[in-house]
Amino acid sequence: MSDARVLAAIEQMEAWLGDLNWEPDPEGLVRWNSDFQKALAQAEKAPGWLDLVSRAHAAGQLLEARIAVVAAERDRVRAELAAQERGNRALRGYGASTR
Repeated sequence: MSDARVLAAIEQMEAWLGDLNWEPDPEGLVRWNSDFQKALAQAEKAPGWLDLVSRAHAAGQLLEARIAVVAAERDRVRAELAAQERGNRALRGYGASTR
């Protein structure tokens, strides 16, 4: 049954999302998506297909939530780095004016 490849891809994504230490690898995700799309195109859509679709959608929602958390952390780090850079510029400016 070709649906098994779809199931395997969904299970892989669920495993990744279940691992709190998982850090997405862009190249790995591109490969995963390519394999998943091929499996979808060749799937027989046998009984149980709607369950697979539901699981895929649930995994997609979890991935979107994970992306939002990572993006928020990235933005926080960027803001902190920008604040440090402003502070460093101010210190350099202050040092130059005290000489």
